[in-house]
Amino acid sequence: MLVPQLINDPFGDPGVYLELKHRREAFLLDMGDLSPLSPRKLLKVSHGFISHAHMDHFIGFDHFLRICLGRDQDISLFGPPGFMAHVESKFGAYTWNLVENYTNRLRFAVTEVGESCRKSARYECGRSFRKEGYEEKKQGPGCLVDRDDLFVRGVLLDHQVPSLAVSVAEKQHLHIKKNVLDAMNLPVGPWLTELKKSLLRNDPDDTEITVRGKKSDPAAPKVRLSLGYLRDSVVGVSPGKKIAYVADALYSEENRRKIVELASGATVLIIEAPFLQEDRDRAFQKYHLTAAQAGSLAREAGAGNLMIFHFSPMYRSREEELVREAREAFRPPG
Repeated sequence: MLVPQLINDPFGDPGVYLELKHRREAFLLDMGDLSPLSPRKLLKVSHGFISHAHMDHFIGFDHFLRICLGRDQDISLFGPPGFMAHVESKFGAYTWNLVENYTNRLRFAVTEVGESCRKSARYECGRSFRKEGYEEKKQGPGCLVDRDDLFVRGVLLDHQVPSLAVSVAEKQHLHIKKNVLDAMNLPVGPWLTELKKSLLRNDPDDTEITVRGKKSDPAAPKVRLSLGYLRDSVVGVSPGKKIAYVADALYSEENRRKIVELASGATVLIIEAPFLQEDRDRAFQKYHLTAAQAGSLAREAGAGNLMIFHFSPMYRSREEELVREAREAFRPPG
């Protein structure tokens, strides 16, 4: 299950903590101020998608890096053109002469997404975060991550600099029927995670699943049931959630088309709304959206819900107006 949470209040730094509850994992959508997140939450992060390297979207990387030091962790980062140089400047700002003594393997895989080219490289803590394995591919945004359980798609928007917007979509949502488990006298335990993984991989129906409880007795007889039997009896399948995230972007025809396509059918569209429509000229000059534009984009995309953020501080006393304007454009009265 995908559970999105704004990291800061709507006037604070942009960023979303997207929890993947089925895997005890999380994604970060932008890395502004991350101080509201506990180290425990940050250590669940496996992927970060950075819209662009303006300070309010990327200043939290240093905090994140510090939390991860001394851990065994593989982290994938994605960003727009120029992103790799920004990450390297972060690593290059510190002295790493002591990391050779670390026994852990903290590794970053960094991908820079361009309109027609992707650049990637690896950076490992024990090797002082030197660039290794550099590659270039003739490939645009499109699919960034494709796993058994979900895929991530990206588009580049115009914010005077390229701004990466993403959607994260579950391929399907699997839920365990606890009442059926109880009726069959089957225990709750790690085997349920293996069952879900096997289903998402489309393993054959005759694949055997070993049923174990959380504290199984090693001497207890093992119960093995077929994947097909368990799927038909204890697992419910429903369409997966889709979360779309759009940070800074100009309201233009090209951006509108890209956003609507990216967020089409999204469960939730999380989108910036810095300005009121009465200040649309100022929004245009600053390459940002208005609340009304955010709401209309969500409506056109057919999103189920709308979450707005990144409010301009000039509206500190007018927050409700931003919310109302976006809501009315999203779902007009009558």
